[in-house]
Amino acid sequence: MAKQLSVGARMTRDDRRITFRKAAGIALALAMGAGTTPALASDYSHVCRTADGNYVIEDDVLYRAADAGTPGSDITFKRISETLLKRETGYCVVNKAGGQRYNYEAKTYTLRIAFKDRDQDIEIDALCELASDGLPAAYICDRQVVVSKEGGSSSDPATATGGTKVWMHNGSVMRLEANGDERRFTYEDPRAGIRKQGARPGTLLFKGTRDGSTYLGTAYIFKAGCDPKAYEVEGEVSGDDHTVTMYGSAPRLNNDCEETGRKDDTLVFTYVP
Repeated sequence: MAKQLSVGARMTRDDRRITFRKAAGIALALAMGAGTTPALASDYSHVCRTADGNYVIEDDVLYRAADAGTPGSDITFKRISETLLKRETGYCVVNKAGGQRYNYEAKTYTLRIAFKDRDQDIEIDALCELASDGLPAAYICDRQVVVSKEGGSSSDPATATGGTKVWMHNGSVMRLEANGDERRFTYEDPRAGIRKQGARPGTLLFKGTRDGSTYLGTAYIFKAGCDPKAYEVEGEVSGDDHTVTMYGSAPRLNNDCEETGRKDDTLVFTYVP
């Protein structure tokens, strides 16, 4: 549930956003091994942005991105699930402080949330970044030591083997495979609900082609005890190539796996940068 902020706290949200940029840039750069150039550090930030860019969570407070800094804009929300993408902890050794150690943590994860906004029930994914660094601003990190590392890879955390990319879809971690004009979305880590319907890591959700900004092909729905059912979809990729939205008419299946009708379906895939 979202925490309540005082008016004074809301009015300093822009200041916290500046602090976040500094902390995220430093702690994440340390955690991802981005060079050895010493940098001034900040302290702590924790920010999530929804896949559509319309909502932001700062320090466990949800609000519309357009309402940043507006008193009374907090929205109560519920956490449904969390998927870790990458986490690293360690410490910096500061020569100026006599070799003292200062701990840091960098974490990237997706968060599935549900809330009501303007009489509309919304369930959506958010990409979150936590940057925590206790290094005083007057010091520089002379030596970084990694204590633990989870997820991701040694290079680009958004790149998997074979040049595939990590995407999110309805709380599931997906892989986009590209071969010329051909495109395939497969499940990498299906959320619990879709696992119950039969999806597993490697299960195909979409196959088709990309022509310019248009995606066109076949998607599949899943129902426990039934074979995946195909239907045609078509849509567009965003200008920054970070969101693919496709539409189709998906079949409805009964318990005997027979089609009983159709329903409008929207598939949204969001790239994890």
